[in-house]
Amino acid sequence: MTDAFAVLDDADVRGESTFTLDAEHATVAFGSHDDPPGDPAAVDADPEEATRVLGTPYLLAQFEVVVREALRGYLPEGTGVVDRGASVSHLAPVAVGRDVDVSATLVGVDRPDLSFACRAERDDGASVATGDLTLRVVDRDQFRDSVAGRE
Repeated sequence: MTDAFAVLDDADVRGESTFTLDAEHATVAFGSHDDPPGDPAAVDADPEEATRVLGTPYLLAQFEVVVREALRGYLPEGTGVVDRGASVSHLAPVAVGRDVDVSATLVGVDRPDLSFACRAERDDGASVATGDLTLRVVDRDQFRDSVAGRE
């Protein structure tokens, strides 16, 4: 049987995707911050002050989507990945309606963890953010059982 970690260690695992930031997924950088943050009502309350931009939660979700897609076909049957940790550094803002290119590259294999370097760029080529994601390879059934026991 092939060792998936050995295969991953030698593989050039990369992924990329493009998304358009819509108002629903933007966060409010300035202006009224209602609960939840980024609520469109906050923009209506003070439209001159409110500035809607790409926020960390949605960017992190996009990084994770690209990483999971990049891993498709590399993990053994019955396994999956769960988040272990992440960091994001914002470099430039992204306004609603702009396209963002997201990429991820596997940079480390330390069983059972996989580390990815992520990058986001605006459609004008400006670097928007960098990120580091660490995911753990788990047995799906064991993971489900551990969650079910904690409900």
